[in-house]
Amino acid sequence: MAAFWPSGDDDPSDLLFLFVMFAPTVGALLARFAGPGVIHWGRPDRWIVAGLIPSVAALGAYLVGAAVGLNTEDPGVLTDALTVAWFSILTASLSAVGEEIGWRGFLWPLVRHDHDFLRTAGLVGGLWWLYHVPLILLGWYGNVGGLPAFTVAIAGFSLFVGVLTDRSGSIWPSVVAHGAWNSLVATSFAATEGDEVVPAFTGSDALLGEFGWLAAISSLVVGVVAAAWHVRRPATPST
Repeated sequence: MAAFWPSGDDDPSDLLFLFVMFAPTVGALLARFAGPGVIHWGRPDRWIVAGLIPSVAALGAYLVGAAVGLNTEDPGVLTDALTVAWFSILTASLSAVGEEIGWRGFLWPLVRHDHDFLRTAGLVGGLWWLYHVPLILLGWYGNVGGLPAFTVAIAGFSLFVGVLTDRSGSIWPSVVAHGAWNSLVATSFAATEGDEVVPAFTGSDALLGEFGWLAAISSLVVGVVAAAWHVRRPATPST
């Protein structure tokens, strides 16, 4: 899901960040103006609030993990992180929109027009996953050892934001969901303490962050539950 942010010091990773986060938008715009493609923007509505659910679920998983000794929690740092969460989500959403315009604004309604929900989620989620894999294998993003957990997280997240996109007819709930995940879950709910960014939860990389199993399992559960509800009570897809 690409939780990069430019460092502002001519770091080569800045260019990687810009490419990863905004290439889907460039592709969508080219398809929009050079071909028959359409970008479905929609309008912000109450479904934006639902975009916070995956991050809240991951927070619950982290707290349970801390309670049973799988990781360590710093309550003070967590309080600080949650206090400024609105700002960190807003900031991360400004970059997440670069991906979401392409994935949920353009590709989702294009595929959804001809396929059912589950097939659309599988196709779009699979392409989204493939988009990140080369970066992981090259060691530029995340770690190869965390690829299985990342795959599970992507699967659950794709189902969930697919439901949001169908129900709202808008990209904005998925933008908030993506931004919240990148700013909170991927950083283990970090906060700035002095000159340092300190995570509220520490422990094994196999459990924490967007390449950890706690976030992955919570994402999958949220996605499967949302998808089951959505399929049983279908809404008119955003086409």
